Amino acid sequence: MELEKVERLARLCELCPKMCRMVCTTHAISRSEADTPNQRCSIAYGALRRGGFRAEEAAYMYKWCAVCGLCLAWCETGIDAGKVMLAAREDLVNAGLALPEAVKVNEKVRATGNPYGEPAAARFSDLAAETADLPATAEVLYFAGCDTLYRRPEIARAALKIFKAAGVDFTVLGASEPCCGAPQRLLGFSQDFRSTARQVIERVRASKARRVVYTCPTCLLMMKEVYPQSGIETPEGVEVQHISEYLKELIAGQRLHLRQPVSKRIAYHDPCDLGRQLKIYEPPREVLALVPGVELKEMYFNRQNARCCGAGGGLEATNFELVMKASQTVVGLAQAASAELLVTACPTCKTSFERHTYKLDSLETVDITELVARAL
Repeated sequence: MELEKVERLARLCELCPKMCRMVCTTHAISRSEADTPNQRCSIAYGALRRGGFRAEEAAYMYKWCAVCGLCLAWCETGIDAGKVMLAAREDLVNAGLALPEAVKVNEKVRATGNPYGEPAAARFSDLAAETADLPATAEVLYFAGCDTLYRRPEIARAALKIFKAAGVDFTVLGASEPCCGAPQRLLGFSQDFRSTARQVIERVRASKARRVVYTCPTCLLMMKEVYPQSGIETPEGVEVQHISEYLKELIAGQRLHLRQPVSKRIAYHDPCDLGRQLKIYEPPREVLALVPGVELKEMYFNRQNARCCGAGGGLEATNFELVMKASQTVVGLAQAASAELLVTACPTCKTSFERHTYKLDSLETVDITELVARAL
């Protein structure tokens, strides 16, 4: 079993006094002792000891962990319960016990190259005019990602506006841009994930780019850390960056000039993969500080303690009700900070928050890329 590789983590977590439940994204919603990292690891360890999961245990592994990393951030002994969940999901897939919702997501990625089952040809359809004249190869590749292109194309539009304003030699992969494979990995389909990841590597190499810029932290995390950890060779000499890091560089090099005031109080939300996973906390704040008129108001929970939007770990597909409640928590934190703009740096987070803020006159959700584009 894959759980054998993380047996020590599961065993230690099972015996812990469970302080991580105080910050767990799912436990904060359910308030049930059954929905804690400790309890989930206990179930996983029990499955390992008897050689397999019971069918009724699959829901605990799939529906009640966002793999957000909050428990690890608070764990004094450094037990990565999220890693245990990923191994458990892989074992469930291998045993034929994956939840139907998870299976559907994997099938969509395999068939269409995205977790939504949208046509691959429509990947850049909303941005056809902006990308029509781009070269096939360039110094910089903008890798937009599924969530940006199919759910939040306004973020990609803002990124394209910025690249052009800064005179960047860039291109996109267009309809051939594959999914990064994160949904498959998070739901336990490791072999399909590796196949998808290799497609990404092939496309990046073909672009001849020396730098790849991402507006999706999860896509960046896959290329920067997960692919190498999974034994997938990444292109040598290619720098990968989140757009917040690249924006900082463009502004510092005086290639991008922010002249239009955005006179708003803003609260910045640290996405899980950008923050706790990649440790990119300051570049977004440094960029925001350079936007004229902006007043940054930190939320009570920020940086490594920032709350999850709820949509990570495949929960968008397996437990949508929880996603709605978790994202409402962050919106409430932004309101408590007297923010007028809730700024994040992740398309998935933006979607989660906007489901609530679209109804509000006092709070708007925007991506950092959009905010910078407004200031040009």
